[in-house]
Amino acid sequence: MVSQLAATKPGGKSTGRLRADRVLGRTAVAALTIIVALGAIFMAMPFVWMVVTAQKNLPEISRVPITWPPDNWLNWNNYRLLLTKFPALRWMLNSIIVSTMSITTSIFFCALAGYAFAKLRFRGREVCFAIVLAVLMIPFEVTFLPLFVMLSRVGLVNTYVGLIFPNFMSAIGVFIMRQFMQTIPNDYIDAARIDGASEIQIVARVVAPLAGPAIVTVAVLKFIISWNAFLWPLVMANNKYMMTMPVGMQSLVDIVIINYALLAAAATLMVLPPLILFLVAQRWVISGMVMSGLKG
Repeated sequence: MVSQLAATKPGGKSTGRLRADRVLGRTAVAALTIIVALGAIFMAMPFVWMVVTAQKNLPEISRVPITWPPDNWLNWNNYRLLLTKFPALRWMLNSIIVSTMSITTSIFFCALAGYAFAKLRFRGREVCFAIVLAVLMIPFEVTFLPLFVMLSRVGLVNTYVGLIFPNFMSAIGVFIMRQFMQTIPNDYIDAARIDGASEIQIVARVVAPLAGPAIVTVAVLKFIISWNAFLWPLVMANNKYMMTMPVGMQSLVDIVIINYALLAAAATLMVLPPLILFLVAQRWVISGMVMSGLKG
């Protein structure tokens, strides 16, 4: 009887049962780790293939059976051809300018709108916020034609202002800012008002420093959306020196033959900036999504 009591834990489970639970838990963790690792490898394979293809020439790409490693890992001819024969650096610069300006304007307007919806009381606030959410349900393809006609009539074709015009404001950015700013205590804002701060000063000096994760989240999402945009830059930039990188890549496709190695080199250059940005800012992005209610 004493040995049975000694082998029993205060919670009512025997030592053997606890050991079995630990083994089962470790097995589940190991199985989940393997599944996640396999999923990561499966998702990374297209990117690895893209980088490898950029190091090959056309005969290697057409080889049957397909070979993964290139014959020469130091083959930079595709990148050299891309940078010398085509204005790829100008395309990259245009994409950086458009994405940076889109981030700046989106953060400014989304922060002000998010603060108004989260902390100010005014008539029709919920209706206005519902309209903002309804904008998320409208595909951009529905509105881009009248928007293009409007901007073309005022001479904004082949200009940076025309390229970034649809990205001045972001409905998802307003939602993220509003959800995050609702978690900021009202005591901070009331104390700033008692000190005589205006609403703009409150946003700039009190709310914005506390909403850093939400701001970074909006910046990263807006950068990725602007960087990968194709339809709007395609219709707004018919000058090859005003093209962004996605549109420039489309111009590399020839009617007779498609140089997949050249396209892979261009795609590799295009993927690097958003990848680096996300790796640097991923901690703030995850925090911003969790605090704003986008964690799923």
